[in-house]
Amino acid sequence: MKKILPLLLLFLTTGCGEGVPELSHTGICDGYPAWDTSSYKLPWPVGISHEISQGNCGPASHLGAHRYSYDVRMDIGSSIVAARGGVVEKLEEQYDDGGGCDELNYLSIRHSDGTLAKYLHLTRNGVLVNLGATVNQGDSIALSGNSGCSSGAHLHFMVLTPDEKDTVPVTFSNTTSNARGLISGKNYTAQ
Repeated sequence: MKKILPLLLLFLTTGCGEGVPELSHTGICDGYPAWDTSSYKLPWPVGISHEISQGNCGPASHLGAHRYSYDVRMDIGSSIVAARGGVVEKLEEQYDDGGGCDELNYLSIRHSDGTLAKYLHLTRNGVLVNLGATVNQGDSIALSGNSGCSSGAHLHFMVLTPDEKDTVPVTFSNTTSNARGLISGKNYTAQ
């Protein structure tokens, strides 16, 4: 038991998706696609850097079905681009920043494989595309904000399974190595 406890504590404190390649968390936060050939690109414009405030399996809210989510520090009004092309399926943009949990602005884009990307906490009138529109990867689609259950201005980005019951692991091909997901506290520049 004395040998198992330190290993359990190490597992609990390192967190999956936090850039710890030495540990395998099979069934928890594994299954990332190769980052250098990923079909996803960072959801902000080329040349811009943003910090990841909470990565996958983060301690605050990226658990369970939402474990493969990312929180990206962005000032209100920062440009968001499509991480992957698809069709705009859902959107909401009527709420003011800081309005409370029931007042979330968001944009959802359905990809050709059935997965759904969600861009959350957008600013009021911050959706730049129309419902039903086809968008290409890299197109400007929204402006970041602080709507809904949010502790500060940021983008919450996640990709859901076709049935929208679980998130899927996502890496990004247009930045530095992120083989086990983007790391909390690190800045990433879109290239």
